[in-house]
Amino acid sequence: MKILDRYIIGQFLKNYLLSFCVLVGLYVVLDMVFNFDELLEAQAQPGRPGIEVVAGMLRDAADYYGYQVFLYFVQLSGIIPVVASAFTLMRLSHNNELSAMMSAGVPLLRVAAPMILVAVVLNFLVLADQELVIPHMIPKLVRKHDEIRDAEKNSFPIRAMQDSRAGLLVAGRYYPAATQPTMKGFSLVTPPGPDRKTSLVTADLAHWDGRRWQLVNQDGSPGTLVREEAGGRVTKTALAEYQSNITPDEIRLYRSGEFVELLSTQRINELLARPHTFARADLVRTKHFRFTQLAVNIILLLLAIACILTREPQQLRTAAARCLVLCGVCMTVVFIAQQMAGQPPGGPNANANDTWPALMAWVPIFIFAPLSAWLLDRVKT
Repeated sequence: MKILDRYIIGQFLKNYLLSFCVLVGLYVVLDMVFNFDELLEAQAQPGRPGIEVVAGMLRDAADYYGYQVFLYFVQLSGIIPVVASAFTLMRLSHNNELSAMMSAGVPLLRVAAPMILVAVVLNFLVLADQELVIPHMIPKLVRKHDEIRDAEKNSFPIRAMQDSRAGLLVAGRYYPAATQPTMKGFSLVTPPGPDRKTSLVTADLAHWDGRRWQLVNQDGSPGTLVREEAGGRVTKTALAEYQSNITPDEIRLYRSGEFVELLSTQRINELLARPHTFARADLVRTKHFRFTQLAVNIILLLLAIACILTREPQQLRTAAARCLVLCGVCMTVVFIAQQMAGQPPGGPNANANDTWPALMAWVPIFIFAPLSAWLLDRVKT
C-alpha cells in the first residue's frame, strides 16, 4: 500500500468515525427531546429528590440507547460514508492537496479509490450488525421509552389470533421480554371438526420452551382440554403442551410489521417456509432489500464522490449542493420502492409472489448505478 493510500484511508476513517458520532448522537438527542416526558415519567415519584430522578433517567437513557445505537447504525449506514467522503475530499481540496496530487500525476479517481475500497469493507460491519448482533437484542430493541424498567408495560393482550389450523388464540397478557416468553390467561378455541364439535384449551400460564408452549395452571397442574363428545357430553382431559405455527416471532409479526426489520435473514427464510405466516409481504420485502441496501450504500458513496471530486476549489459549494440533491433523490427512490414492494399489482393475494418485491429492491440500483458511473466518467481529472 502506498503512502498516499494510507494517508487518504486514515483521513477517511477519521471522518467516518466523526460522522458516526455526530449523526448517531444527533439521532439520539432528537429522540430524547421528543420522548423526554416518557423517560421522566418512569422515574418521577412523589417525594423523590430531583437529583435521583435525573440520575435514574440518565441510567435508563443509557440502557435504552445503548442498544438502539446498533439499530441506528444500520439505518444511517448509507449516509455516514457519504458525509465522511465529502468532508475528506473537501478538506483535501481546501488545503490544495488535490492540486499537489494532480501535479504529481495522480488522477483524481485514483485518489477516491481507497475510500471506495474501505467503504466496501465497512459494509460488512453493517451486514454483521444486521445478521448477528441485532437479532440477539430484539427484546431490548422493541421496548418503548416508558417500558425500560416496567416489564408490565412491555406486554399486551392477544385477541383472536388465528393459527394454521384455524383455531383462535386468546391471552389476557403476553410478556415477550421475559426470560421465557409467557402468556397469562391462555385459551384456544378450535374450529368444529367433521362432527361439528368444538373444543377449548385453557391454562393459567403458557411458557415458550423454544419449540412449543408448555401449559400450566397456578397450582402446578397442566392445562385443560374441554371437548364436546357425542350426545352432548363434555369431557375434560389434561393437556401439558400446545404446538402450532404461533411462536413468539409470529406474535410479534401479528402485532407489528416493523419487527421484521430486526430478524436475521436466516430467520426470515424459516418463517417464509411455513405455509401460514403473518406479515408475509413485510418478510419478503425485507429479505430482498436487506442485501440491495449494501449496494445502495456504495452507490450513494459514488454519487457523492462524483459530485465533490473537483479540481476547482471555488466550485465546492455548488458541488456540495449537487451531492445533497442527488443523494436525497436516491434515498427518496429507495423509500418509494420499499413502499411499493409491499403492494404488488395483483393485490394482497399476490404477496406470496417474490418477483415484485425483488424487482422493487433492484429498481434504485438499475437507475442510480449507471448514473454514478456516468458522473464518475465525467470527472475532470
